[in-house]
Amino acid sequence: MTDDAPHPPAHSDEPVMVELVGGPWDGHRQALAAAADLAGPREQLGTWMMLAGGWPDDTPAGCVPRAVYEPDPAPASALVWRYRGLIYT
Repeated sequence: MTDDAPHPPAHSDEPVMVELVGGPWDGHRQALAAAADLAGPREQLGTWMMLAGGWPDDTPAGCVPRAVYEPDPAPASALVWRYRGLIYT
C-alpha cells in the first residue's frame, strides 16, 4: 500500500502549501504555515478564513463569520486542513 498524501519538508521555516477541505474554501491551497510549524503539535495548527461571497443569514449583528480549518490528528497529513465549522468574531 502506498501513501499518496503530501508530506511537509523536514526542518524548514519556508512556507508550505496546505489544502483546505470542505466548507467555503474547499479545494483551496494556500501557504498558511511553515514546515517547522507542521512538525509541532497539531492542536497549535489551523486558521480562520474570511467568508468570500456572503454571510449566513443568522450572523449576529456586529460579528464577522470565519471558516475554521484544522488538520486531523496524526498520522493524517499535516498538509490537509479540514473545515470544522464557523466561528463569529
